[in-house]
Amino acid sequence: MVVNKKLGKGLSSLLGNKGIIQNQTPEDNGLLLIPIEKIFRDETQPRKQFDKEKIEELAQSIRKNGLIQPLIVTKKDKDNFVLVAGERRWRAAQNAELKILPALILPEDLDKDEISLIENIQREDLKVTEEAKAYQRLIEKNGYTHEILSNIVGKSRSHITNLLRILDLDSFFFELLNNGKISMGHARALIGKKPNDFDEYTLKQIASGKTSVRDLEKNKSKTNVHDPNLMQEERSLSDTIGFKAKITYNKKGKGNIKIFYENLEQYNFLINKLKN
Repeated sequence: MVVNKKLGKGLSSLLGNKGIIQNQTPEDNGLLLIPIEKIFRDETQPRKQFDKEKIEELAQSIRKNGLIQPLIVTKKDKDNFVLVAGERRWRAAQNAELKILPALILPEDLDKDEISLIENIQREDLKVTEEAKAYQRLIEKNGYTHEILSNIVGKSRSHITNLLRILDLDSFFFELLNNGKISMGHARALIGKKPNDFDEYTLKQIASGKTSVRDLEKNKSKTNVHDPNLMQEERSLSDTIGFKAKITYNKKGKGNIKIFYENLEQYNFLINKLKN
């Protein structure tokens, strides 16, 4: 879908503050000129967050040169359209206060989710969490194997498989990965773990991004949540005090005991019971 470069200069004169084109009539090359208020974002598209500074940099370029590369859209209804590719340009065009935008209609034989994902991967790195969710959506929608999907998006099968594994992360750790607090290395070491599997200090270190992958893997090897004797001790303690309890320790014997309560009334009852 390559548009002749000459088209850009012709469009730049149209994309200022001139009147809105009400009827979209395709040119010979399939190009439409669409009022910006008739174009809507696709809520299912992979990218959820955008860098405001980069959007404004793009807006400045558009103010100077116009929007040379068209968006790709699908029909929402008779008069409105949904973005398939080009949301960054669409957002920047709003900042630049453009009235009409050049666009191409996606051919019916192409999958909009595939095109959107590929466009995002090629133009600017997606967050790994966004990319993983997009892969999962395509697999569920089209029944793709990891191998088929790797051929479609131009990524290795192992890359796709590893990314999909992070969808099994506990929501607490998934959000840390999404916010850039931990890396993919951290995430792989945390798959199958829960926040309660770590003592308070270690959990704070993980959440603040101060734990290395190596330290996390060492910590993982020290955890003993699957020790049947320990689990029996936890159950016995819980039965004795009437509250859920968790015991953790390392190879040197250092550890802690956690007791969980649900509200202030339980807290006061627990404190009095421990004092007596």
